[in-house]
Amino acid sequence: MALDYLTQGSGTPCDPKSLDAGRLFGNLSEAETALQELASVFLQQHSLTSSATLDLAEAGEAQPNPEAPLLNMEAKYRALVEQIPAVVFMAYLDKGIGEAYVSPQIETALGFSQSEWLEDPVRWYQQIHPDDKMRWSEEAAEMFLSGKPLRSSYRVLARDGRVLWFQCEAKMIRREDGRPWFIHGVGFDITERKGLEEAILEISAREQRRIAQDLHDGLGQHLTGIAFMSKVLEEKLSDKTLPEAVEAAQIVKMVNQAIDNTRQLARGLHPVTAEPLGLMSALKKWASEVEALFHIGCSFRCEKPLNIHDATVATHLYRIAQEAVNNAIRHGKAKNIVIRLSGKSGIGTLSIQDDGEGFPKQPASAPGVGLNIMNYRADMVGGSLKVQPNQDHGITVTCTFPVRGVE
Repeated sequence: MALDYLTQGSGTPCDPKSLDAGRLFGNLSEAETALQELASVFLQQHSLTSSATLDLAEAGEAQPNPEAPLLNMEAKYRALVEQIPAVVFMAYLDKGIGEAYVSPQIETALGFSQSEWLEDPVRWYQQIHPDDKMRWSEEAAEMFLSGKPLRSSYRVLARDGRVLWFQCEAKMIRREDGRPWFIHGVGFDITERKGLEEAILEISAREQRRIAQDLHDGLGQHLTGIAFMSKVLEEKLSDKTLPEAVEAAQIVKMVNQAIDNTRQLARGLHPVTAEPLGLMSALKKWASEVEALFHIGCSFRCEKPLNIHDATVATHLYRIAQEAVNNAIRHGKAKNIVIRLSGKSGIGTLSIQDDGEGFPKQPASAPGVGLNIMNYRADMVGGSLKVQPNQDHGITVTCTFPVRGVE
């Protein structure tokens, strides 16, 4: 399908028949590796065919049909990729739509036949979920302009109206002279995995809400009762001018501190209230707490109220901001942090900008756990995350996400 691509392969020449077709049914990584090898074979065969034709021409010999070896290779290529439990796509950028290819798995996944999918050049875009169209357009444009691989997850509408999640891998392949040649990609149906992840997150969030409620209504109320009784005892001892009154006063103070700690713990487990403006209130309060706790500048800015009606979405966005702020303080040693929230044309934007030390000079070989979690949360709300260095100092973390009712 046209939104599902794969990165270009590289390596030594190999015979497609020698590839182990059985392993193509393995995990995502194995399938990507196999497809990279197939793309490499396709490119190398084209190069060999062109070279052979040129040699024959220089020798003055009759030239065979230069398309025959390539067509034979394409047939082998298709035979192999059609065994993979994924949707594979290839589209030439210098030829018509009739030269495009999509594997027959498209019908199993979305209910459209190969011919139906290819005969309408905009069908693939029409089937992207409305909340993901803008994000897909931005990421696809970046792939075409920068040449960077496209790796993301999108929701796609099947013929019968079902919403499916696809993990997409794509890259634009160029000719030897640098001209764009074709788009090659693959899409894996990850709907079941997304469902399980969403269920696990919902269970976790529900348990956090329950614990927060128990702390507030159970332990909190119990401590309040103890504080009241201790205060009464303190007053009685004080009236009798007994020295134990001082100790009773200390007990009252410690119990009140325990009450405050319990309330803060409950709020930390359930920071966003279930109301449209709950995210704004939570972020404003969080910024104030950061200033008081770490003695740095931390402000929240939102020029126009942004209603987030889904409490789960609001909580994911809050946790993204929380993780970004914590990273800016711990790793970037930031002195000033600005949290911004805005929305326009159905797209919400949450950004966290700091003036810290920025990216490390020798970055780790793999992204940290915090960044992976932020990416995961952005993915769960149908959005995308970008982490970019500022022009002067520090880093800006930006999460764009779909939001209804915003013009």
